[in-house]
Amino acid sequence: DTSVSPPAGGQVPEARSLASALKKGPPGKTLVACKGDDGRMSLRKLKRSLGQARRKGFRLRPSQPKKEISKAKAKRLLKLNRKLARKCKFNTVQEAVNKARNNDRVVIMPGRYREKPSRNAPTNDPACADLTQEDSGGALTPSYEYQVTCPNDQNLIYVQGREVVGEPLPEPDPNRHGIPEQELGPCLKCNLQVEGSGVKPKDVILDGGIGYEGVGPKAKPSDYAKHVVLRVDRADGFVGRNFLTRGALEFGFYAEEVDGLLLDKVAFFWAADYGHLTFTTDHNKIKNCEGFGSGDSVVYPGASPETGLQADTSFYPDAPRINTVVTKCDLYGSALGYSGSMGNAVRITNNHIYGNTTGISSDTLSAGGHPGFPADGSVIDHNYIYSNNLNLYVNNPHVEPVVPVPIGVGVIYPGMNDARVHDNWIFDNWRNGTMLFTVPDNAVNGAPEGSINPGISCPTASAGVSTSCNNRHFGNRMGQVPPGFEFPKALDRFGTPHGTGSGPLPNGTDFWWAAWPGNTDNCWFDNVGSDGTEDGITSDPPRDPLEAAPNDPLFSSCDNTVATLDGPKYAVLIDCGEGPDSETGPLDCDWWRPPARPASAAALRERSELAAAARRFADGGEAARLRERAAELSGTGD
Repeated sequence: DTSVSPPAGGQVPEARSLASALKKGPPGKTLVACKGDDGRMSLRKLKRSLGQARRKGFRLRPSQPKKEISKAKAKRLLKLNRKLARKCKFNTVQEAVNKARNNDRVVIMPGRYREKPSRNAPTNDPACADLTQEDSGGALTPSYEYQVTCPNDQNLIYVQGREVVGEPLPEPDPNRHGIPEQELGPCLKCNLQVEGSGVKPKDVILDGGIGYEGVGPKAKPSDYAKHVVLRVDRADGFVGRNFLTRGALEFGFYAEEVDGLLLDKVAFFWAADYGHLTFTTDHNKIKNCEGFGSGDSVVYPGASPETGLQADTSFYPDAPRINTVVTKCDLYGSALGYSGSMGNAVRITNNHIYGNTTGISSDTLSAGGHPGFPADGSVIDHNYIYSNNLNLYVNNPHVEPVVPVPIGVGVIYPGMNDARVHDNWIFDNWRNGTMLFTVPDNAVNGAPEGSINPGISCPTASAGVSTSCNNRHFGNRMGQVPPGFEFPKALDRFGTPHGTGSGPLPNGTDFWWAAWPGNTDNCWFDNVGSDGTEDGITSDPPRDPLEAAPNDPLFSSCDNTVATLDGPKYAVLIDCGEGPDSETGPLDCDWWRPPARPASAAALRERSELAAAARRFADGGEAARLRERAAELSGTGD
């Protein structure tokens, strides 16, 4: 947007240094929020944090070695904060944000910001009841004008990026590219930077929780004041740095319709749904982050722009390109570390993802409300993905799961095209290292949102199947532990089962694939197993075509066009799609039961018992029902 200077959006913004917040002159002015008269409480908290950092060091995230802060650097940071305290005019972050304009800075000094005025704002405010709009399914949902008019109805802190102009379209436009022209108001808070001035993210807590169990930044709330802690709408060029969001009924951080977004040195604790959610947001980067306690996933770039091989190049002339990057983060202690429905062209790289029920999921399941169908272009590379064995399907779980995912899986792709999973260390996931399967179009949650671009959507598949094609898994080290690796202490926070020692820690099965007719060009090559060789790879189906018959083998060549229906697997997947239950038949879903440790006597016994039970089950009525449902989903009656 060149109406502001410098232009907003078009690229991931660069963060301005904290020291530059005190410089006079353009671009923008600095607004400071602090705790106590003249920031005295903030300064006391900073001094304590600096003292601890000097004595013991500190970590930005659990898997990272401790960082040290020199005496000189500590002295400079304290001096800087004293100057900021003299500029402090606000006791809440929302007050400072309200005064900000394009190119401005909001600096938050150390402290816990409960935002009492926002907490007291009514939820479902009658003043905004007429500002809802219909989504494509006919349900009423808050409009942009709703959020602007009642900013603290749902949100503890709200950033309005653009002026409200025009009316929403009477019906959603099938073309989901860009904000509708009649609604695209001029920038009000573009190129805004919001940052904490402490040593580390936990020094500045944006807190939406109520009734904490214990003390400290990682304490668990018993209830929530608002749905979202910090929401950013249409604020192109937004930078958020060095703070923690904690205690949200839905999302800790939420950005929608933003072009140009950087989150750096941030933490997301105890969000009942997502710690972080971005939606229809381009040129997006999340780095140096930590999160846990999410009932869905810690980080979720949903409906990321369709800049992959199915891009409309008249709108995205630079496609194909990655639009979102998640890097140098620890995502743990949740139902999912990362997820993204219609997470097109997202790169997940150089992260530690561990101690979740499932580590990573990118899917085509939630088509309703998520433009960009079907999902394509995901890249997962150079990560450590391990020990995702957290069982949340128990009474009084540490984290209440709101999404059904299998216990013990590193990466799951329920409907994905053109993905690349490469050069990762994937180990100690007791069910499967990776999983790939088709989601039939008529099985998704609602009709696809908007028009569907032509491209790589399984061109030879049977009717009604757009996924999963052209997915490649290569260069991964499966079941091997990196040299010098140490498990982070955070892995034991909720008692997640995991292996120990420096030797190999195999996955239950390294690669799991459920083939569907017309799935083309999926391949697995140049990977090594727990013994350090390619022959050490474990897979279902086997890599040997003779052993795999009559189902398809795990192809090593990417140029393949043959795939048949792996019926027994899809019978199980159908049952999994119906959610957790108490049935225990061999073709009933076993995702909700903790798998035994790979290669243990218990694991070998389970496998033998399951094979015998499956043979008995195949002739029963439940198996017949599942076959009928599979035939219905295939669109062929076969």
